[in-house]
Amino acid sequence: MSVSALPLVGEADVRRVVTVADALAVVEQTYADFGASRLSLSSPAITRLGDGARGFGLKGALLDRYGVAGVRMTPTHTQGRNSWCLVLETESGRPLVAVEETWLHRLRTAASAAVAARLLARPDSKVLTLVGAGRIARLVPAAFAEAFDLDEIRVVARGAASAAEFAARQAVPGVTVGAAAHLDDAAPGSDIVVAITSAGTPVVHPRHLAAGGTLIGLGGGAEISAATLTGEGASGASGAGPVDRFFVDDLGYARESGSVAGWLAAGLSPETVGVHLTGPLPAVAAGLLPGRTSPGDRVLAVVQGVAACDVALACLTMRRLGIA
Repeated sequence: MSVSALPLVGEADVRRVVTVADALAVVEQTYADFGASRLSLSSPAITRLGDGARGFGLKGALLDRYGVAGVRMTPTHTQGRNSWCLVLETESGRPLVAVEETWLHRLRTAASAAVAARLLARPDSKVLTLVGAGRIARLVPAAFAEAFDLDEIRVVARGAASAAEFAARQAVPGVTVGAAAHLDDAAPGSDIVVAITSAGTPVVHPRHLAAGGTLIGLGGGAEISAATLTGEGASGASGAGPVDRFFVDDLGYARESGSVAGWLAAGLSPETVGVHLTGPLPAVAAGLLPGRTSPGDRVLAVVQGVAACDVALACLTMRRLGIA
C-alpha cells in the first residue's frame, strides 16, 4: 500500500507568509476575476452538514487563474476554530494542500471590507467608524490603514468597556484609535462605517450614513435597517431618502445571511431589494460597473464574503511555502 501525505499548513506558517497587503491584493484580484467570469462558486453557495451541535458548513470555488478548486470547511460548533481550506488541482483532481484558515478567513473578511471601501468610498476618506469588537473586527483597523490614509478610527461595541478595551489594544501607526459610547456619537463626521456584529436586530440606521459616506455591512445578522436601504420611515437629515448606490458581493449568499437576509425575513420583498440594487461589487472590481458616481453619494454595500477569496489566499500560502 502506498500512502502519500497531504501537506497540512497550520496557522503559524500562514501568519508568517501572508501579510495584510497580500490579502488586499488577492481579494481585489479575485473580485475582479469573479466580475469577469474567470471563476465560479459552489451552488448552492453553502452546504450544511449536521446540526448546530455538531455540524459543518462547506463553501467552494473553482479558480481559473490558479488552476485549482477549493473547499472551505467550517465547524459550526467550535467558536470559529479549526476551519480548513482544501485545495485541489483542477486538471487532475489531485489534492494539493489543506490550509488552516481560522485566522486567514478573519483576515480575508477584513480585507474584503477594505477592498469594498477602496472601490466605493471617497479616496480621501480619513475617518472610519467600526461597529463591533469581535475577533474579525480586530483585523479591520490594519486592513483599512493599508487601504486608506486614515487619521482616526472610532470603535463602537455592545458595551462601552469592550469598545475601550478594543481601542486600547489597537496600535495603528499614525492613526488615532478611540472608543465611542454610541454609534450616534461616532457616526457624525465619519467617511466610512463598517459594521461587523452578530446583532439580530438593526443597530445601524439611516442617520448613521451621511452624504458622501460609505456603509459596509459584514455581520451575519440583521445589523443594518431596511430603512437605510429604502429611506422609508427614515428620520433625520442624514437619513433622508434611499441610498444612492447599493452593492453586494454575492446576492445568492446575501439572501441567506446578513442584513439582506434580515430584510427579507422582516418582510421586505425581493423585488424591492432588486429595485435598489446597483449591481455586484465584483463587477466594480472588474471595471464593468462604476462604484461611486458622485462625491456626495450615500453608498451601501453588504459584503458576506465569497469562498473564492479564501481559496485564492490558500493558494498564495501554498506557493509562498513552496508546496506543489
